[in-house]
Amino acid sequence: MTGRKKGPQIRLRVGISVIFLCVMLPLTGAMTVVLYRQNSHLANDLAQSAMDGTTRDVVSGVRNLLGPMARVVNLSAAFGKAEGENLRRVESLRPLIETLEAFPDIYALFFAFAKDGAFYEVIRLPPPGGPGLIGRRPPPEARFALRIIDTVEGEAVDSWVYIAKWGDVVGVERAAKVTYDPRKRSWYEAAAKTRNVATSGIHIFSSIGRPGLTLSQRLATDDGEMIGVFAADLLTETLSRFLAERKVGRDGRIFILDEDGRLLGSPDPNGALIQRNGTLEIAKANEISDQVIGDAVRLRDTGMGNHFQAPLGKDAENYLVSFTHFPEDFGKDWTIGVVAAESEFVAPLRQASLRILLIGSVFLVLASIAVAWASRLLTRPIQQLTEETDKIKALDLAGDITIQSSVVEVHTLAAAVATMKAALRSFITYVPKDLVRHIIATGGGIGVDGERRQMSILFTDIEGFTQTSEFMTPEDVALRLSIYFEAMSEAIVHRRGTVDKFIGDAIMAFWNAPELDDDHVANACHTVLACLAVSEQLNRDLIANRFPPMPTRFGLHTGTVVVGNVGSSDRMQYTVLGSSVNLASRIEGINKKFGTSALVTGAVEELVRDRFVFRTLGAVVPSGTSVPVPLFELVAALGDGLPDGADNAVLRRCDDWNRAFALYLDRQWLAAAEALRRYLGDHGDDGPARIFLEKAEAYGAAPPPVDWDGALRFEGK
Repeated sequence: MTGRKKGPQIRLRVGISVIFLCVMLPLTGAMTVVLYRQNSHLANDLAQSAMDGTTRDVVSGVRNLLGPMARVVNLSAAFGKAEGENLRRVESLRPLIETLEAFPDIYALFFAFAKDGAFYEVIRLPPPGGPGLIGRRPPPEARFALRIIDTVEGEAVDSWVYIAKWGDVVGVERAAKVTYDPRKRSWYEAAAKTRNVATSGIHIFSSIGRPGLTLSQRLATDDGEMIGVFAADLLTETLSRFLAERKVGRDGRIFILDEDGRLLGSPDPNGALIQRNGTLEIAKANEISDQVIGDAVRLRDTGMGNHFQAPLGKDAENYLVSFTHFPEDFGKDWTIGVVAAESEFVAPLRQASLRILLIGSVFLVLASIAVAWASRLLTRPIQQLTEETDKIKALDLAGDITIQSSVVEVHTLAAAVATMKAALRSFITYVPKDLVRHIIATGGGIGVDGERRQMSILFTDIEGFTQTSEFMTPEDVALRLSIYFEAMSEAIVHRRGTVDKFIGDAIMAFWNAPELDDDHVANACHTVLACLAVSEQLNRDLIANRFPPMPTRFGLHTGTVVVGNVGSSDRMQYTVLGSSVNLASRIEGINKKFGTSALVTGAVEELVRDRFVFRTLGAVVPSGTSVPVPLFELVAALGDGLPDGADNAVLRRCDDWNRAFALYLDRQWLAAAEALRRYLGDHGDDGPARIFLEKAEAYGAAPPPVDWDGALRFEGK
């Protein structure tokens, strides 16, 4: 603690205020103005240049995509005119297959006859697992489908021939009746009206049920009599892939609208279709799930113009928006939309910012010399005191405060801080450090209160500790628990958790209080995995020293609770209350039934399922409750570089379990039992597998009632 040093003293507030106002404020104001002006110009120039360049690139790319298709259609029409009725021979389709192999962007090539509606088409089949033909089942080895609609022996026939390559037929189908007349399709009607290659509007292909464009050209005799139409199909997915490769920044979008405002292409190829009144339709831009694109189009249509800046999407992030019509010579009134996050253009401003900072640094150096010379006597003690208060905020309470100062305010403050430090040193022994840190940070008073908050609650318990401790001295029990609690508490605090209390050999902890933690569910899951690793290491050390191990079980749940100070005005405890706390405790106890170590509820799994590996255990009704709760086993974390990351063996084991458990839930008792036995054989003894195997065998002999909900009900914790 400091002692008061006699001598002349001055008011710190007067000296610091004069220096700050006379030196720092003018410099700060000047630098702020220069930085703002410079960055504003650079941001506007960079954004405009990037978006204009992207628009030109898209126009050029679409030309390069549709141009070769148009030439294919034109040349094929000339070939068809020369062939005439010979086009009706199956051999005439061979050049179409060769053309599809040479042009991978083309989905289908076909021609239709004006006289009788005969139709010959070659379709590139999607790979197995992709979107299939509507109402058709091509063999897996088929690469192309030949559709032929023509009259055979006076009767119209719709035939489908599947080939792996020309001459290698792998399947044949025939429609029950002919319902397709190509002469009534938009691509046929568009080609009939012009001598040039016609580009249809976006429409849904009848064979695959997905949107696309058709380029078509009429076939006519020399005297103008129409023979038919030759055409090529392009899926809008191809345009979408092209646009996805030309993204502006990390979160930018590039999309194309047709003359009716429908989506021709966007980074999400699956967003172009919607269900309306049970019918599949092509969506307009303001109807798709991408809210950023939808907001941009709506604002343009309400009068914002073709170039503007506005908050878009559910997060209302500020975006730059540009709409540009395709050139008139393109032949279609399409519009290119470019949407880019304003924050994406910060990086090029660094050079300008460095220049400004260099100029500002010169001013700051000159000012710092003057301030340092004038305020050395004033600032040195306050700097030392600031360092001490920072340590106190971090709960680093080692050592005493020995600050000497002639300033009255500094001397008085140092004495008060020294007293506070000594008091806190004793206080944090009984209260969680996070709570003390929160009280220090907020500076608020303490009273009996509480607030509703979404939190993650963890309960742990040492398996069989009561029995093993019966044969140990109280000193050994206390020593083992102290080592155990120290290691577990360190893992919990490391992931922003708060240890609420020690209950015998159990621990209760929670996340998202007292400090808010937006990622509290993931932090809690990481903590459980870390504690499992700590428990394994402790058990190895105990066994090596001839002590019985202390395997730990964990139960984790996230839900709404009341958190705050509970008790009386002169004795309080900071804790959480509510049914979610009780549920977390019950979930920990269910580990005994399953023979598992780490169980979480469905509320936890739903929030972090893309970051961790979970094994579903179905629904359970814990003791003392009546509503089924989805239950999962926490297995590992996903992601490279994580010490608790999942390896391939873990993922394979979970996949095997999911297949077996799906059969169980589907009431396929014999298949489920066989799958569970195979799982036990492949992966060794497993508590959940044994339980559900027993259930599956029992249900196989005596099936459950029709209203069986699949939930397991437990009595007792």
